[in-house]
Formats: sequence, C-alpha cells, structure tokens
Amino acid sequence: MASYYKYPIIRLKEAYIPTSKSYTFISGDSINRECIKALKETLGQKEQAIVFLPTRGNFKYLYCPSCGETHKCPFCSVGMALHRNHRHLRCHYCGYTEPIAQSCSQCGYAPLSSERIGTKEAIELINEEFPDARTAQFDKDSITTPKKLDTALSQLANKEIDILVGTQMLSKGHDYPDITLSIIMGLDYMLGLADYRAKERAISLLFQIAGRCGRTKDAMVYIQSSHNHFFEPFLGDYELFLKDELEFRRIAVYPPFVSMARVVIAHAKPDTAERQLKDTLERLKRYNDIEIIGEGKAPIEKIANRYRYHILLRSKSKKALLGALHSIAKRGIEIDMDPVDFS
Repeated sequence: MASYYKYPIIRLKEAYIPTSKSYTFISGDSINRECIKALKETLGQKEQAIVFLPTRGNFKYLYCPSCGETHKCPFCSVGMALHRNHRHLRCHYCGYTEPIAQSCSQCGYAPLSSERIGTKEAIELINEEFPDARTAQFDKDSITTPKKLDTALSQLANKEIDILVGTQMLSKGHDYPDITLSIIMGLDYMLGLADYRAKERAISLLFQIAGRCGRTKDAMVYIQSSHNHFFEPFLGDYELFLKDELEFRRIAVYPPFVSMARVVIAHAKPDTAERQLKDTLERLKRYNDIEIIGEGKAPIEKIANRYRYHILLRSKSKKALLGALHSIAKRGIEIDMDPVDFS
C-alpha cells in the first residue's frame, strides 16, 4: 500500500500464458467436504493442489470448553502454542516450554480443546481421505534448512508431491505448471487481527496464494471465508482494492498519509511501568505537532515477567515525530517507528 502510494507503477494487465481462474467461497474453518471434493477432482485429473493455512504445524492454543480460558504462559499473558510433534507447549515470546496440559489451570476441567487447524492436522485429515496421495508439509516447522527447501521444491516440480500443505511460504513466487487448485483457509482470522493493515494483508495473501495455481492451465481457487462480500469486488482487480483502501486510510488518517510510532514501556513492577507511562505521556503532550491516539496496557500485558504499557503516536511530520521520540528515549522504553506489530 505504501509503495503503491509513494512510487510510480507500471501495470502488467495480462499474464504471459493466459488462463482463467474460478473462485468459490466455502464455509467452515477446517478441511470439510467441499475441500475434499475439490481435492478429489484435482487428483483424478493427475494434477497438483496446494492448501494454505495461516497456522504452521500444530501452532495453536489449548482452551477450556468449560470456562473459556486459554492455557497461558506463567511468565507472559499469552496463550502457549501447542506443538504436538515435540509433545510440548511453547511460549513464542519468552521461549518457556512445558508438557501438554491435560486439564484447565483455572477450573480443573478436562479435556482441553485446541483452536485453529494447523498444517500437521490438515495433512492428517487429507491422508485419511486420500491414503494414496503424496502429501507434504511446507512451513517453518518442516522446512528448516535451505537443503530441505530445495528438496521440497524439486519434488513438487517433478510431480512427486500431489498436495502441498503450508503457510505463507507457499505465497512466494513458485511457478509450477500442474497446480490447478488452491484452497485458502484462515483469511477471516487475518481480517480479525487488531491491525489497520489487516485487510491489505488478507487480500494480498489471497492473490499470492491464488497466483500459485493456474500458471499454464485453468484453475480453481477455493476460499474458506464468511466475508465473501468483502473479497468478491476485488477478485478481478487488485488495484481497485488499493485505491479503495487508500481512500479509507486518508479519511481515517493512517499511513501512508501520516507517520506512526509505538512506544512500549516494560518493567518487572507494574506500578513502576504505569508511573513511567504517565511521565512519558506528560512529556509527549508538550509537542503540538504529534497526536497521541492511544495509550494504556499493551494487548499482551506481560512478557517474560515484565509488565507492558504502550503509547501510539501519529504525525504528519516525520521530523516532528522523531524529535519527540528522541526526547523520551531512555532505558526501559522501546520505540518502534512505523510499527508492524501492535501486540
């Protein structure tokens, strides 16, 4: 979005090999009958398919069906990720691991449930339906070295893989002629992220994953989403989305029309962190050219036993914003210019 606004563009209006894609919206949040039907049709034609999920491996959380609490890290106020292959829970913020919990730490209810399907689980479901299909996992849990990446891509190119299941690694510019089906899951999760770029990220990813199929043959794209009213108008024209989103950001006063910064204050004592927040706010209020658009506890309130507060700033003048940030910089304060993470 920022590049489209700032720099001149040359638009290529047609593909080197003209093909057509049909887009179908389906319901659910897992490998359901509609996905299985599409995969069966593709395999029957001796062609290849890719299945995209935003969740790698078994990277998901345990939650209690009784009280609704997520099993959290004892040192950070975030849910611990479930890694079934390694048989442990892991905090992706401080690195703490523990055995997979069997009961709720809050109310004692058992068993716990897990949210969001991961690539490993998707492969298990696909293998149950297609035991003879050659299925491979393509994410950071399975592709850990350049050699493994080369091997996986070579197998895909040589048609030794029928169905490739992966995460955002799939969106890179791979060009294979026999991929005629893309199944895209998890876009609603991405749309729901607390980030002003959520729409841009979701629709960009849709186009990138859809672009891996139909390189030389007509293809099908299955999109698992309940927000088809948002995606449908832009399926044939990504630039239309960019223009529409730029107008929204201009009205809402978001980048690229302003500069933003995030100030994070962390301390082992919550009272000290809160006091530093108030002191920092008082200093920032002296600057007329910057606007404080949010302040308080960070969405992830505690990481590694340090309590976190944050301040969101914006300004039409990057120079004024940098001057204000320079005046508050000190130990215990983290400054993120043009932030991409608001957790």
